[in-house]
Amino acid sequence: MRLATKIPPEALQVLREGKLIDAIKITREKTGLGLKESKDLVDQYLQDHPQEQARIQEQLAQRSRGGIKLFVLIFFILAILIWFATK
Repeated sequence: MRLATKIPPEALQVLREGKLIDAIKITREKTGLGLKESKDLVDQYLQDHPQEQARIQEQLAQRSRGGIKLFVLIFFILAILIWFATK
């Protein structure tokens, strides 16, 4: 039996949304495995399904870029407010 068949469907769903930690938590809750075993199970699934791993990495990268964009936007808004306040 392959390890991937033991991952609960709920965990696979959140994993496909790029939520690796949530997938491990759900796997742990649904299977009764320990943290390390649940992580190993999810990691093994990703090794067996490289297309899923690539998709998750892309989603994480997009989230990271989104955070940077938000930071830059807030920085510029604050700079404009300070500029107007000093005039």
